Amino acid sequence: MPKNVDVLPLFEKSQITFAPIPRFSYEGNLGAELEAGRMSNTDAINMLDAMLAIRSFEETVAQMKAGKFKPTPGFKFIGATHLSIGQEASAVGAVSAIGPDDYITSTHRGHGHSIAKGFYWLLGRQSDEELRAFVEGYADPSDYESLFECALQVHLNRTMAELMGKEEGYCHGRGGGMHIADFHAGHLGANAIVGGSYAIAAGAAMASDMLDLGRVVLCFVGDGATNNGIAHEAYNWAAQDQFECGVPVIFLVENNQYGMTGQQVGEVTGIQDLAQRGAGYNEVNMHAEVVNGMDPIAMYDAVARATELCRNGQGPVLLESKTYRYMGHSLSDDCTAYRSETEEGAWKAIDPIDQIKRALVEYGVLSDDEVVEHCRAMSKRIENASVWAVDATDPDPKDIYRGLFADSTSDDIGDEWATPEDALLAEPSYTRRDRQGRILYRHAVAEAIMEEMLRDRRVVLYGEDVADYGGAFGATRGLIDVFGRKRVFNAPISEAAIVGTAAGASMVGLRPVAEIMYIDFIFMTMDQTGNQLAKNRYMFGGKAKLPAVIRTTIGGGKGYAGQHSQSLEAVVAQVPGLKVVAPATPYDCKGLMKSAIRDDNPVIFIEHQHCYTDKGEVPEGDYTIPLGEGKVVREGTDVTAVAYSYMLLRTLEAAEALAEEGISVEVVDPRTLVPLDEAIIAASVNKTGRALVVQQAPYTGCYGEHIAHRIVDLCWDSLKAPVKIVAAHDVPPPMAAPLEEENIPSVEKIADALRELAKG
Repeated sequence: MPKNVDVLPLFEKSQITFAPIPRFSYEGNLGAELEAGRMSNTDAINMLDAMLAIRSFEETVAQMKAGKFKPTPGFKFIGATHLSIGQEASAVGAVSAIGPDDYITSTHRGHGHSIAKGFYWLLGRQSDEELRAFVEGYADPSDYESLFECALQVHLNRTMAELMGKEEGYCHGRGGGMHIADFHAGHLGANAIVGGSYAIAAGAAMASDMLDLGRVVLCFVGDGATNNGIAHEAYNWAAQDQFECGVPVIFLVENNQYGMTGQQVGEVTGIQDLAQRGAGYNEVNMHAEVVNGMDPIAMYDAVARATELCRNGQGPVLLESKTYRYMGHSLSDDCTAYRSETEEGAWKAIDPIDQIKRALVEYGVLSDDEVVEHCRAMSKRIENASVWAVDATDPDPKDIYRGLFADSTSDDIGDEWATPEDALLAEPSYTRRDRQGRILYRHAVAEAIMEEMLRDRRVVLYGEDVADYGGAFGATRGLIDVFGRKRVFNAPISEAAIVGTAAGASMVGLRPVAEIMYIDFIFMTMDQTGNQLAKNRYMFGGKAKLPAVIRTTIGGGKGYAGQHSQSLEAVVAQVPGLKVVAPATPYDCKGLMKSAIRDDNPVIFIEHQHCYTDKGEVPEGDYTIPLGEGKVVREGTDVTAVAYSYMLLRTLEAAEALAEEGISVEVVDPRTLVPLDEAIIAASVNKTGRALVVQQAPYTGCYGEHIAHRIVDLCWDSLKAPVKIVAAHDVPPPMAAPLEEENIPSVEKIADALRELAKG
């Protein structure tokens, strides 16, 4: 399937020019919006109420933290307190402009975003049935003037409860204020990593487009986040030409002028407006503009126009909201070290809530007394929420693992998501088997992915060079010819974005298979892998499913040296929330790949570079191997060898050699490292009384140490000798052939260790 564009050597003299980026172009006001019919009186009042909810909520949190407000005697507030007082117009104006079913991602300063999203989601519900379902178990509607009033109080209650780490909180106390998510309302989660949600939002928007959901993603980020590498990766990702319809994401930078204490203008950047960066990513500057973030009407106008662009296939959009946080980075920061009273006073003189109050009175929407009543009513709601949250349930420590992994798969989808035949560009075909029914390991990879893409049209494949070229090792060759560029496409060299978009896409319904070419590059992804993909389900109360497979390779033995040859499986196995698979044979590779794709959890699928050209018997058609189920590959009685990936093949060679000496080695392949089949390993070691763990990673901190530790725990009474580990040296993989040969465990080293154990 040829590329659409020929890149030719054209060197005509010219200049690169950029279209202007508008600043503060909105010239309207509430009166003009009411007169034009773009807003109603009710819309304006809702804006006030939502902004009051945020302001009152956060002021109450500040009072509780300072001990000035105690909902119950003896109460002490703990937890993060990154407040957004002063920024209410940005949150409310933006959220009011998107639809109730659209998505948002948020920041560690995200209480306002969460309150606003839930508020407008409740307003957008069309049936009382939905509202009753929302409040069920949390409040009795008969105690309130209306069903909406009841639902709003429940929303505020559950938001406050999450800050207090309570079971009734939106994330059951697992996330707290910096990681709140509300999946009812399409809130995909707040993020304590600065810029952490950039790629998640891009991935969610990509999935919305690919699944025809028609939903826009509004990505709130702070000004400091724009200086992070993931910002560049996400902007570029969303602006790729190969996404012909435009990724429907709005990157909304809330520029409150300071990262923590670092000032954007005149200190940590070289530009006056962060929206200027949009000029670097596509020919329309990402439709970038700078907006008055202290004016909710201006914010509404800008985001409404951005939303329309996204719905019309013209995303992404970059907006910069110029706003200000009145308080410090956190409540331990009094601001005096880095900003002046003159600056603070100038911003507070245009307070967004004061402005909308005056406008409501000026244009006859509310009287002064009615404005006061709205303030009083919201303050009371927040007080009630605080008391309710304090009295809510503390999570039970015995449930600490609840929500870490989903126990579901896509095994039983039937034909619901099958790829229609008329969507295929070519007839799917199986690799020709030899007379023994064998194919190469790399063909097993492609075959498994092909079958799952046929079975489930939500499965997409992307990564660096996986399309036309088939990946660095040819493991995905031919898939683009069958499924086309909508489902098989090359990613930019942006490893963090590859993983982050897979996380976001999987959260809203896609089942991405994304490739990181070498596991060495996993370090480039570790925020997105370790802090986002792995943690989101647990952190957000077990509500999210993240059925994403991250394919990668380990290796050595090809002279690729220290940055293309490492075996870093212990790095990803260390992070709770990830499953880790490392198959050694073509048969296992296909069966485990299919199970990984169907699993509703993130899976790191490790393929060994030396295994790609190994042959093995692989049936055509569907079969799966459960994750977490090991296998006794060779029966024996004298000593157990536990090995995985390519080291399994060398261990089997060593076992064959020792058999001629009368030493019977039982070889166990765990196949999946997380979850680890401890039972099959323990049963073997309890039988033989001796154990060797073989793996290619450096000795210190290797995953083999964990396996050895579990053997000691489970088999202590049966052990006749200490558990031994054969591993690489504690050096980066060297390039020179003699050094590399010395570094990788050889058949001889494995045999020597087994012999020593058996005779000891």
